Amino acid sequence: MGNDLRRLRGIRHAQVQGAPMSPGQENALEDEQQFWKRRGWLISGVWVVFLIFPILDLVNTPYPMPVRVIGLALVGVFAAVYLHAYAKYSWVVGQGGTRDSMALASFTILALILVLAIPVAGVSSLGLMPFVTSYAAFLLTKKWTIATYTVAALICLILPLVLRQFRDSLFLIGLNLVMMVVYAITVAAITRAVAAEEMRADYLVVAEQERVARDVHDGIGHSLTALNLKAQLAMRLLDAQQYEGARAEMQQLSDLAVQALDSVRTTVQGLNRQDLHAELAQLRQACQDNGLSFTVVGNPDVIPLRFRSHTAWILREALTNVLRHAHASALRIHFGADHVSVDDDGDGLGASVAGHGIRGMQERARQIGATALVEASGMGGTLVQLTFHHSSQETA
Repeated sequence: MGNDLRRLRGIRHAQVQGAPMSPGQENALEDEQQFWKRRGWLISGVWVVFLIFPILDLVNTPYPMPVRVIGLALVGVFAAVYLHAYAKYSWVVGQGGTRDSMALASFTILALILVLAIPVAGVSSLGLMPFVTSYAAFLLTKKWTIATYTVAALICLILPLVLRQFRDSLFLIGLNLVMMVVYAITVAAITRAVAAEEMRADYLVVAEQERVARDVHDGIGHSLTALNLKAQLAMRLLDAQQYEGARAEMQQLSDLAVQALDSVRTTVQGLNRQDLHAELAQLRQACQDNGLSFTVVGNPDVIPLRFRSHTAWILREALTNVLRHAHASALRIHFGADHVSVDDDGDGLGASVAGHGIRGMQERARQIGATALVEASGMGGTLVQLTFHHSSQETA
């Protein structure tokens, strides 16, 4: 998921900058763009109402018939180009605009029609101006928007003065100036929303990476530790010429390798859900294989259902740490109404610094609203205690 978000953002950036996309990138973006291909013109369609001003001017003013026909045709071309451009480039709204040559060509056509309309329609041509300014604000880059706004504001103020129709043109002047402000505010709001969504996407990427790191460490790390211990035991048995025992250990090595492969698959799929009872059975077997006394006090069914997967992972990590570092001879797991604890009689923490395993247990605990405490055990070794807070309790 995280990689898909990164790839999609990279595709958008490439399009905004006018960079070519590979066929694979185009296919990745195709589904997202289907709406804009079919409905993109709706965003700009609402503004077509402003074309009523040049149309009424052409109909009501006694222009020569060729002027009327050509003028109405140009209004039709204007509307078609405007709608088509929005249908094609609406996805860049809030993304910083585009410098694509076709987008700039469409903008040039709109601006040219507006310029041609000025000497014929006079101030009525200002009815086309909101289309040009909205196009620049929503679809083009910031530099194009600033330049367009500057020229548009000058035309709106100077043209009525030159034609001595300033008072009669106050509505169109005010409309254009107000709409430019509205466009700028709208684009800024959309840009902020897009930036917020990108920050959220970045957070999801980091969260997914952390999840994979935890699952790899908790699942595959445990399996590799068990594989290493089994291999060492098999070699000792071979040295002692206890071939049947070595064969049994090698068979267990094969079984553990299969489990490690399954762990890799479930990690990739994001489906890591551990059965608490099955995990306890595996932990008991691991302790027996390594000569540790294994004791369970209490009933694991008191753990709320939605917390059991995380609890199983934490128990696995706790045992992995014991097997790796503790040199323990006994391990005890206690299930209480609001906590689960793991005690051993090994070397203890001493002055050691919390490693990735302890941090992983604490992070998994936080995910279910619990806390994981690691301290000295009454058995002489280390205590790992997972405490469920009242807000996170749930009946089984």
